[in-house]
Amino acid sequence: MTTPSPTAPLPQPSHRPRLVDAAFWCFIGGAVIMIVGGLMASSATFEAARAAIDATVTDEQVRSYLNLYRIVGIGSVLAAGALAFLAGRARRGDARFRLALLGLTFATVVVLGLLAVGVVFVQPLIVLALLPILVGAALLSLPTVRTWYESQGLR
Repeated sequence: MTTPSPTAPLPQPSHRPRLVDAAFWCFIGGAVIMIVGGLMASSATFEAARAAIDATVTDEQVRSYLNLYRIVGIGSVLAAGALAFLAGRARRGDARFRLALLGLTFATVVVLGLLAVGVVFVQPLIVLALLPILVGAALLSLPTVRTWYESQGLR
């Protein structure tokens, strides 16, 4: 069995910048956290919601709130799955998927941000998941990464 000489360079699996890989893993980590939070929200029970909400609120209002809470949970699971899919495709060097990923990231952050601030209490894990997702989006927006995508020619 031969061993490589210490002076021979190791073969690189790809020529993509490490920032693209780092952004990919940020998106995957954020998507996993968002999926877990969304599944927790979508499986919330009436008894747990009733215990957490003030007694002056009627049962019908609690049910309406719980339905909205569950819908937000299911929507976040779907959005996280789409983010993970687009991140995988963007990692391959296709600029169209990079732009779609950035657009979906922006839309997800805006919608979940508005929901968290105003209308409904959003599962804390879903809000926490936005942090690595935003870091991944920032990494994909750096000039060196944009230049690499332009050089790929997969527009």
